[in-house]
Order: sequence, then structure tokens, then C-alpha cells
Amino acid sequence: MSRFLKLTALSTAAMLTMAAPAQAQFGDVSPVLLIESGPSDNPEYRRMVFVKYLSGNLVSVNYKAYNRTEFKQTPNTTPSDVIAACANGAATPLREIKAFERAEAKRKRAGQAPEIVRFCIKNVQNWEGGGRDRYLNPIFDGMPYAASLNN
Repeated sequence: MSRFLKLTALSTAAMLTMAAPAQAQFGDVSPVLLIESGPSDNPEYRRMVFVKYLSGNLVSVNYKAYNRTEFKQTPNTTPSDVIAACANGAATPLREIKAFERAEAKRKRAGQAPEIVRFCIKNVQNWEGGGRDRYLNPIFDGMPYAASLNN
């Protein structure tokens, strides 16, 4: 192999190695999530959250959570028009999610029941690199981390 071909092969290999992380970061986008928060159906918990992973206008999987660490898969009961509105509509802005966090904390301090609120999360860049925490922590704020830490 000529010296020119060896250099070309090394250059190509180096470019592919450098390009791989950029492609991985570019692909770091959130799934389409419909999240519902509201009063708990369990008297030991004040609030619960449903996390629905959407695939088009369908719920591919639905989880119910009373705390931040234990998610139980449950059948979906959300009306199809609500699912379609999330799948085909705009995403909930982060400022609305943070406004919910403040309002929910205020309701909890005042001893008021939680309200039913829905969020549509989609196309959040850097999902694994911090976007997930930025969008989900305000929704789960105030909920216990585990069943043994119920508050």
C-alpha cells in the first residue's frame, strides 16, 4: 500500500471516530411523552403521575407512579383525543412545567388537593445529557423518592 493510501485511510478512520460522538449527541432527543399528574387513587399518597410513551397516536406503554423510583405498567385509559392532541400538537414549554411546579408546591403547602394537569414532552434535545432532569424533575417535585419515604 502506498504512503498516500495509508495516510488517506488513517485520515478517514480519524474523521469517522470524531464524527461518531457528534451523531450520538444529535440523536439524543426525548421520546414523545404524555404525562398526567393528579390526585392519587391511593390514600397513602397525595399525588400520582402517569407517564405515557407515545408512538404516533397510540400509547405504546403506560406507567403509573406514586413516587420517583417505582413505576408500575398499567393499561391506558386516556381518551384518544387527548393522546392525539399531544402527538399532533405542540410540546408543553418548559416554563409551563416550571409554573406547575410552583403552583403544585403552593397547593401542597395550603393543604389543597392536586389538580389534574397534562404535559406533552417531545423533541427535547440533549435528553440523556440533562434534558430529562430539566423537564421531569419539576413534575415529580414534591413526590417521595421511594415508598418508604412517603411524604
